[in-house]
Amino acid sequence: MMLRTDRSIGLERRPVPTPRDDQVLVDIDLCGICGSDLHAPQTPEVYLDGFIMGHEPVGRIARVGCDVTGWHVGQRVCINPNGDTCVCEACRSGRLSHCIPASLERAVGLQADGALAAQVAVSPKTLHAVPDEMGRVESAWVEPAATELRAVLLAGDLTGRSVLVVGGGPIAQLCCRLARHFGARRVWLSEPSPERRRHAEVSQIDRIFDPSLDGAELEGLNAAAVLECSGSEPGIRGALAALMPEGTIVVVGGGRAGLDPLTILVKELHVLGSFTYVDEFTEVISLLTGSGLPHCPSGWPRQGHLRSRSSCSEQVRRSR
Repeated sequence: MMLRTDRSIGLERRPVPTPRDDQVLVDIDLCGICGSDLHAPQTPEVYLDGFIMGHEPVGRIARVGCDVTGWHVGQRVCINPNGDTCVCEACRSGRLSHCIPASLERAVGLQADGALAAQVAVSPKTLHAVPDEMGRVESAWVEPAATELRAVLLAGDLTGRSVLVVGGGPIAQLCCRLARHFGARRVWLSEPSPERRRHAEVSQIDRIFDPSLDGAELEGLNAAAVLECSGSEPGIRGALAALMPEGTIVVVGGGRAGLDPLTILVKELHVLGSFTYVDEFTEVISLLTGSGLPHCPSGWPRQGHLRSRSSCSEQVRRSR
């Protein structure tokens, strides 16, 4: 699946990639479709054209370059698409999500060939081992769950606090589960779509709101923290209204909607952005393996249903 030079998305035939001596070749098993992939033609500042898309992959190593150590053929792996870091100031200080070369110049599936293909050649720095006991479909949730783990951790200590998640897609559903895992006393969800609202119970949500009908109740929530996953103007407006004074909003969903400076000023809100991840892959793999977070979000498509469930555009799908 290519982002062509005319900024259209389509299928093309490409030769099997030949890994360099310092790379590994991965046979792709599954690859998620990120919500941002759907807007790739309109975001040239992030998605370069002429490359294969796909940045949420899991697979097995098919070939190991002669300069690569610590990895072997047949090993299950997932790929951190922004993992090919360098020695810039951001990397040296541990702020890996701000490494410009890794995230905006050679990210797998965005500025370099990605995993919506049969095979991909990547730096071993992008790899994380997937344990044999992790389910096939669960393993494909590692990359998106790492994104949400970072967002939830940025919200601070949630123990005994109330959390509102705005937006009910897969990313938001993961936020709800993680907020509960980290001790939130109440987890609320605001989502206008009935199809997405029906997953509230399996995502361990205390109450779900339809913002088109429940606006007044949302404003009265007095939430300690909000994870804004919609990127929409109504979603952000509702998020700020729902926050208690000195509360925290973590902006997770990308969009062009602005934050109301007067509300932020009067409530003395803490506003944070959450961009990708730093080193959350390891913890997410542990959680998804069964030591904390439930496996694959059980309300979402599972193996055998990946092609038929069109309700979730970010659903994990076969790449071949």
